[in-house]
This record gives sequence, structure tokens and C-alpha cells, in this order.
Amino acid sequence: MDSNRYLTYNESVSAVRRLVAADGLSYHWDWERQRIHGEGPAGAWTFRLPHSFPDVPLLLPRSKYDGPAKPSQTLAQYALSLPSQPMPYLLILIQAGHSAIGYFEGGEALHHKVIKKYMVRGNGRAQIGYLGSRGKSKAGSRIRLANSVTFFEDINEKLGEWSTTDKASRIYVSCPVKIQPIWFSSDTPPPFSKDDPRIAKVPLDVQRPDLDQLLHVARQLDAGSWEGVAMDGVLGG
Repeated sequence: MDSNRYLTYNESVSAVRRLVAADGLSYHWDWERQRIHGEGPAGAWTFRLPHSFPDVPLLLPRSKYDGPAKPSQTLAQYALSLPSQPMPYLLILIQAGHSAIGYFEGGEALHHKVIKKYMVRGNGRAQIGYLGSRGKSKAGSRIRLANSVTFFEDINEKLGEWSTTDKASRIYVSCPVKIQPIWFSSDTPPPFSKDDPRIAKVPLDVQRPDLDQLLHVARQLDAGSWEGVAMDGVLGG
């Protein structure tokens, strides 16, 4: 029987541990994409691990002749090393004039803030981009441009106030490429650099940021998914 379902973080930890402990089960761990593929008499299945699972420890090549990096652990070792709760992370969702930011620890939002500014023209185009291409400046456009400046400053000030950046294992970001340079060049910069290795793109479609969307995205980051034939003894009850 096929089972297409989401698993919570804890359900995913339990499932991957049951999977590696099962006798005679054949599977392939695609550690780069954090997916496990298998096929048995009843059919094929794929288990996508939660995005918020820790990075896989790598055995780095000594030179280019040694080939690409490889995991330094087996899937069984990795499964046993998984923390019982999601590691802490920052989640930052930004669109023109709308943002929702949060700090999550143990699967809970310890801090969150929604920040909005009037910075989009009637045609839906961000004023900051319009001025860059047309150069006109009327009263309305000046207001939108000023709001654009304070929009990013408010985001960065709030992130700094939380003093959680050093605790975060990852910094998940959803932000249009065109406005990222403006965000990072704000007079009040983010409390991390644009080259911070913890920054990861949110691998999901994000709707207009608000609190509900922030919490929804966080749940998706912490969830795994199983597609295909259900495996008795792996998915639990």
C-alpha cells in the first residue's frame, strides 16, 4: 500500500533509525540531497529527511585527484547522532514591503516579528527597483524609497536585538536576489555577513510573509516526507 505523508521531526528521527536497523532492507542514501531510496517486493519508496536535520559530516579529499567529498559516517552512524529536537536556526522571509523573521529552538519559535512597509507601486513593482530603472522621484515615490531604507534597517535591528545569531546552526533565507544587496548594504547591517556558511536558501515556495507563513515554513523545514510503498516497522503506527 502506497503512503504519501509528512513526518514530524521526531517521527523522521524514529523512522530513519528503524530503517537502518531493519534486517535485509536494501536502500540507497543520497546524502547530498538527504533522500533515502529503496525498493522491495511491494514497490519503490523515497524518504526525504527534514531540511533541518544536521549537515552530514564530510570526509574532504586531500586534492582534486581524490575525487569529491564523501560522508565520513554511514547512514546508521548519522541516524544515531541525530539530536532529539531540531537544532536552533534563524528563519528570514523577505519580499518587497513584507517580511517575517523568527528564531526557532527545539522546534519552537522563541522570537518572531512581522515587519511591513509601504514600498510597492500600484503595479506591484518595488519602488526601489523602479527608481533604479527610471530615476523619477515624486512625493509618493520618495515615501516608498524612504520606507524601503527603513524596512531593511528594521529587520536587521530586530535580528540584532535578539542576540541569537551565534546560537543558530543555520540561517534560512527567502529573499529575492535583486534586493539582497540592498538588504546587506543597509546602514544597519544584518548581524551576519552575506558569506556566512550557515546561510541556506529556503527550499520551499514562500507566499507573502506573515506570522502564519513563517510558522508554516518552519514546520515544513522540520518535516520529512515519505512517498511510495509504506514500510511496516519503519513508519510506526
